[in-house]
Amino acid sequence: MAIDRSFFSVTAQGVDALAGAACADIVRGADRQAVDAAPVSEAGPGHLCFLTERADKTLIARLSGAVVITTPALAEELPEDCAALVCGNPRLGFARALGLMVAEIGACHPPQQAVTIDGVTVGNNVSVGENVSIGKGTIIEPGVVIHQGVEIGRNCRIGANAVLSHCRLGDEVRIGANNVIGGSGFGFEITDEGPVLLEHVGSVEIGRSSRIGAGCTIDRGTLGRTKIGESVMIDNLVHIAHNCIVGDRAVLAAQAGLAGGAIIGEGAILAGQAGVSSQVTVGNGAIVMSQSGVTKDVPDHTTVVGFPAEETRKVWRERAALRRLLVSPRNEEA
Repeated sequence: MAIDRSFFSVTAQGVDALAGAACADIVRGADRQAVDAAPVSEAGPGHLCFLTERADKTLIARLSGAVVITTPALAEELPEDCAALVCGNPRLGFARALGLMVAEIGACHPPQQAVTIDGVTVGNNVSVGENVSIGKGTIIEPGVVIHQGVEIGRNCRIGANAVLSHCRLGDEVRIGANNVIGGSGFGFEITDEGPVLLEHVGSVEIGRSSRIGAGCTIDRGTLGRTKIGESVMIDNLVHIAHNCIVGDRAVLAAQAGLAGGAIIGEGAILAGQAGVSSQVTVGNGAIVMSQSGVTKDVPDHTTVVGFPAEETRKVWRERAALRRLLVSPRNEEA
C-alpha cells in the first residue's frame, strides 16, 4: 500500500472530481473511482497513478482498472478498462488529484511533566499524538514531539527536541537531539504560477540498532517508504531525502546528503560532505570519499572520489600524468 494508512486518511474519489482537481480531460472511465494511489510500477485496480513515458506491455497490462493521469499520446496505449485522464503535465495533475484524496490524521497531546509509565521514561515537555506505540526500556528526552501513529521499538533513545512523524523505529535505535524524522520531502512541480507541492503520503522505517546523530533530517516517502536498514551509523547533520534506501551496516559521515530515491548498499561508506544524486545507487561495500559528488551508479566494493565521482585509481593516475606533464623539461624551458 503506497499511502500509509497509519498516518493518512484516504477518501475515495470519482474520476470527475479527480479530473477537476488535476485540470485534466477524461478520455474514458468517467464512472470509475480511485480508492488508493500508487507509483505506476505498483498500481492496479482502483489505484490513482500517473504515466509520463512509454512502458513495457507487462506494466501497461497491470494498469487494468486503474485511474491513470497521462498524456494524450500515451492514453491510447492504456487498457480499455482503465480510466484515462489526460493533461499536459501528468505529474502535476497527479499531485493535485492526490491532495484531494488524502489528509493527515491525528494531533499531539499537550506537553507533560517527566514520568515513567510501563517501562518507558518520558522527559519534560514531551508531546505525544494518538495511537503512538513505544516499547519498554525506551527513553524519550525533554522537548520531543511524537506525532500520530508513530511506532518506537524497545530500548530506544530519542534525543531532546527531536520531532518524529510518519515513522516506525525498530528496537535499540538511537535518535540524536534536534532530528526531524518523517517530515515532508522536497518534491514539487514547477508551473508558471510557481512550485506546486507533491503530497508525500509515505513513511520512514529505521531498522534495529541504527544510530542517527544530532541535527539530521530523514524525509518520508512520496509514495511508499524511505528505509534505513539495521545497524546503520549516521553522523550529525546528514540529510536523507524521500524514498531513499540505506542498506544494513552502511555508514554516512557528517554533512552527507542523499537526493530522492538514492540507494546506498549494505556496508557502504559515505565520507564527510559526500553527496549522491537522485535515483543513483552506491553499491554494497563501496566507499565515497569526502566532498565527492556521485552522479552515476557506483559498483560494489569500489572507491570513488571527486566531482563527478570516479574510481580512485583512475583519478590518481590522471592527476599523476597531469603533474608529470606540468613539470616536464619542455614546460620548464617555456
